[in-house]
Amino acid sequence: MRSFTGSLDENQNEAVFKIGEAARAVGVSAQTLRLWERERLIQPRRTERGYRLYTNRDIERLRQIKYLRSAEGLNFAAIRKQLGRAGGRDAGGEKGNFPGERLRRLRLKRRKTLREISEVTGLSVSFISALERGGSGASVASLKRLADAYGVNMRELFGVDVEQDSPLVRARERPVMQWENGVRFEEMAPGGRAMDPSYVYVPAGAGSEGFYSHTGEEFIHLLSGKLTVELKDNGRYHLEPGDTLYFPSTVPHRWWAPETHAEMIYVNNPPTF
Repeated sequence: MRSFTGSLDENQNEAVFKIGEAARAVGVSAQTLRLWERERLIQPRRTERGYRLYTNRDIERLRQIKYLRSAEGLNFAAIRKQLGRAGGRDAGGEKGNFPGERLRRLRLKRRKTLREISEVTGLSVSFISALERGGSGASVASLKRLADAYGVNMRELFGVDVEQDSPLVRARERPVMQWENGVRFEEMAPGGRAMDPSYVYVPAGAGSEGFYSHTGEEFIHLLSGKLTVELKDNGRYHLEPGDTLYFPSTVPHRWWAPETHAEMIYVNNPPTF
């Protein structure tokens, strides 16, 4: 068997591999590994910059997935049922790609206590602690406060794909950031571009759940549904399909879909969200 040079994982005492090495070890493409991750078949660890790291156990799981796909012809749902979802979560405990462990690592790296982060963000110690353990309840606004406290943007916090270097991004291959309330950001041009365009889905009644702000400017083009955007001290704007809104990101803002679900193209420049 061909050998691959992975680094040693200090916590699990086993080798870790980058996505290209893992793909070669299993005999599939890196794109296939990304697809399996989106289908919640595998959940590799991420570095703080978003790069995937696969352990020996991940490699073994990937080989099982490949066998079940190619030899047994099972679909993704059947494989999840047989192997269990990535990270050992069943359907009732699925937390998507919520960055609880990444939040804890960012805090420890900066040698901050829960109380210190609480004072900076205005979030309670118990709430931050629950988020680090993978708990629910985080909104767009609360996670943005934490991202700012750690000096990262939301894409880095979720560990979305910074390895993408192709000018073409297929709809099914967009890196995703999703919140418990169903709000979903799909990155349309990952890889550290000058602009940060995203497709955003907002369920009826859901939204950012609070004001947040950051440097730069942003542009919203509503594709479907209705969306309300409130710019603090600058009024509310009710968008309908085809409407656009452009404003400085430094103005505290919040948004929600008041009636039916909303779909929009959201562009932030520079990518500070």
